[in-house]
Order: sequence, then C-alpha cells, then structure tokens
Amino acid sequence: MYFLIVSEMVKLEKISDHIVIDTETQSMSRSSIIGGISLGKYSIAIESGSTLEIGMDLKLKLRDFFNLPVKYLFLTHTHNDHRGGMDAFSDETLIMSEKCKENMPKRIRLSKFSLEAFEEKHIIQENELSMEFLKVAGHSIGSSVAYFPSEKVLFAGDLFITEPINFGLPFMSFYQNKPKRTGNPEEYFAAFELFKSMDIDVIVPGHGQIINNPQEYLDKQTAFFNGLKTHFVAEIKRGNNLEEIEMPSMELIVHAYKIAESRKPKSKHVRFLDHYLEVLKTSFYNYYSGIFHNLD
Repeated sequence: MYFLIVSEMVKLEKISDHIVIDTETQSMSRSSIIGGISLGKYSIAIESGSTLEIGMDLKLKLRDFFNLPVKYLFLTHTHNDHRGGMDAFSDETLIMSEKCKENMPKRIRLSKFSLEAFEEKHIIQENELSMEFLKVAGHSIGSSVAYFPSEKVLFAGDLFITEPINFGLPFMSFYQNKPKRTGNPEEYFAAFELFKSMDIDVIVPGHGQIINNPQEYLDKQTAFFNGLKTHFVAEIKRGNNLEEIEMPSMELIVHAYKIAESRKPKSKHVRFLDHYLEVLKTSFYNYYSGIFHNLD
C-alpha cells in the first residue's frame, strides 16, 4: 500500500459512453496518453503513465469517474513512459503480451502482480461488452493494442505518435534493448492492414492528439512507410551504407520541418528533428540491410 499525496495531474475526458482518456498529462511530464474503459461492473486502466504519482492519480480518477473499482491495468509495451506508474496498480491484474512480459526490464518485479499475459490475442467479456487485446509488435517487440468494438475505439500505443509530439513521425528506436534492436517496419505494415480491416472510428495514439479520421490516417502512414521502404531498399541494393544514405524528401518530413521551423527557438527544434530523422533512418537501414545480409 502506498501513502502519498496525489496531485491533481490527471484530467479525464470522456470520448465515448464507456471510454475516458487524458491527453494533458503528457504535456506536463514525459508520459504517454492514459485512459480507461468501463465494462459496467469494473473498469480497465490503459497505460499507467510515467510515474507512480500519475498512476495513483489515474487509478483514483477512474474509480471516481465511473464509480466502479479498477480491476485491470493494460500496458501496450515496456517503455517507462507507459509503465512507470504500474506500482500504483499492485492490487489489480496486469494485462500484457507474453513478449512484453519477457522483455520487461529485470528490475521490474512482476512477481508482485497478478498477471494475465497472452501470446497473440486476449478477450475480456462482461455481459454484452468486450475488450480485445492484440499483439502487433512493430514499435517494440511486445507492442499490443486494445480495441473496444462496441464504441469502435483503438488504443494503439506508440505505433502512432501524432502532432505535436515528434512532429507526428513514427518512433522506432527501442524495439528491443538486449540484444539491442531497432523497430520492425514490416510489422507496422501488418498492423496497418489489420487496423484497416477493423471497424474503427477513433484511434488513441501513444502520444499526441487522438485520430478521428482513422482510415485516411492509416493510408497516409502506409504511404509514408512504403516510400521509406522503397528508398532504403534501392539504396541498399546500390551498396550504399548508412552514412551514404540521405532521408528522402517526403510530404510528412517536409511538413515536420515546417512545424520545427515555426517553433521557438527554431534552431533547437530543427536540431531535434534532424536527430530524430537520423534515428528513423537507422531503423529502416538496420532492418532492410539485415534482410539482404541474411540472403547473402
């Protein structure tokens, strides 16, 4: 049990009959979007935020908002900005993919939690309401999403990062830490196709603004990834190494620079974007060069 004073950090906003999210906490701390879903008899917390304080506040706010106990905490993946507040939910049951469980940092003592880990899919049914948890990977080796069919809402974790965070570009750096690996573009493609086949009205990303035009957004993300794949495969086939390859000029990248240049101090934001694109370049190069090396 924790005895600490919880600040008024979490501000829950209702986005459908059974779903609330908080998009403000991320602007005050290095936290993900957090939220919750009511299944009538209890609620499920989605992510725990980056700190114990945020996790405690989320748990209390969910309990008060729905006037229901919190029974579960779902974590999309292992990164600290999503699971940093998980100790606040020591009395609840954790839901995560088996790969997420396997790749949790060793300092995290999962043994003190009740845990439901799943391989590919996990469903919780409560009367006429159900919640689906699906492993898709891509961003990290254990990345999973939560889908609420009744209200057509998808919690996608860091598969999607929208403006203004990271200028709306995907983040693929920390797929796996030991051994260190960057993200998997082909798993993103598979996830995009899966999401296109689902009945989704709203996507809640890991960071940024919620997505109210999911099919249009998915088409743009797919086109962006396809453009990067085509570029890097061609450059790798020419025998160019990472240092010799430049990022292509694409609509989302041009737009990102416009955002960076509009912010103050301009030089700081442009330098951040330069570094960020270098990381994205490394992810695509590592993945597709690895494929070609394995074929040799």
